[in-house]
Amino acid sequence: MADTSWQFENDKQQILPPAYSQGSYDANPPIQTQTVIHINNAVPAPPDYFVFSLLVTIFCCLPFGIVGLVKSSEVRTRAAMGDSDGALQSSLSAKKWAYAGLITGLAIFGAVILFYVLLFVIVYSY
Repeated sequence: MADTSWQFENDKQQILPPAYSQGSYDANPPIQTQTVIHINNAVPAPPDYFVFSLLVTIFCCLPFGIVGLVKSSEVRTRAAMGDSDGALQSSLSAKKWAYAGLITGLAIFGAVILFYVLLFVIVYSY
């Protein structure tokens, strides 16, 4: 029988990488891992004016206050999604509606007080 060990060594050098062909084969090769770094460049969420809108809804003007509450919840939703421009627009809109409700409520309250004062003056002046 012919000695074919030289042919096996020759084939091993052609097929395997040099480290394996020299007999330094590691049964447990190192596991390659991937490191993912998340950088949070999130801008802080703008103010949502939720409490202000809620107080306007309760005490001043219900319709404008409800719109302010909806816009204030949009601020939170858009900020959580990472839409900082949309959150800022919703924040400004919530502020606008809350102030509009406050001014409307105060104007109606003032008109009612003025009406009763004038009524009182007219009734008791005769």
